[in-house]
Amino acid sequence: MLRQPVLFVAAVIAFAAQSALADKQVFVSSAEYDITVQLSYTREVSPLGEQGGFSSYTSTGEFKNVRFGPSPAKGFEAWFEQRLSPSAGTPAIPAMQITGEGTIGPFVIAPAWEDPNEAIQPKITSGPRPFAPTLNVLTFEMAHEEDEDSIPVVPLVPTVWLRYNESYSIADPELQWDYPNFAGGVIESDAVVFSVPVASLAKGEDLEVKVPYSNGTASGEWKIVFWSREGQEQK
Repeated sequence: MLRQPVLFVAAVIAFAAQSALADKQVFVSSAEYDITVQLSYTREVSPLGEQGGFSSYTSTGEFKNVRFGPSPAKGFEAWFEQRLSPSAGTPAIPAMQITGEGTIGPFVIAPAWEDPNEAIQPKITSGPRPFAPTLNVLTFEMAHEEDEDSIPVVPLVPTVWLRYNESYSIADPELQWDYPNFAGGVIESDAVVFSVPVASLAKGEDLEVKVPYSNGTASGEWKIVFWSREGQEQK
């Protein structure tokens, strides 16, 4: 008697998956979006624990006039459409990556300690300057290639997977600082993988995605917002 509900639930899930695949249509184009990706976190520092780096941090990356189109490669639900010129009506070519504009701040650089009783305060030597974040489209496999300890759940609906990277310069970091007579520090890139439904992009829906951030004693959040330019113009 207990097996029937289990079989029923399994049948419902299988039917939903089959229906989603049956209803899948060729993705032609999305609305035009402005995309904002913001990372914000705080971090515990102490003379006997983690020190240096940021005690609080925010960065914001922006991508303007972003449109998604059909993928020319197997495994991708969509690629970006990049126009050859800003003029309306000009041809567009598919692209796996786009570059945006980013700003650093607000932030607080934590002190460092050589002597636990005497904090060494940081001195900024360069920056902060604007940076050039990147946004890449991924396949499902690419998005989950680091999930070694768990089996990722495959979405029932077509989904676009994306990877955002702050992409700070290694040769000339956008923010550098010194702890006089002790050490130095530079800003380093963080990245996040997330997904959005293809159907929502096709309809021009505004979207918001939040992903928890954790790194050592740092904790915070990635906040990704898709603003439909068509919706903004209608308002």
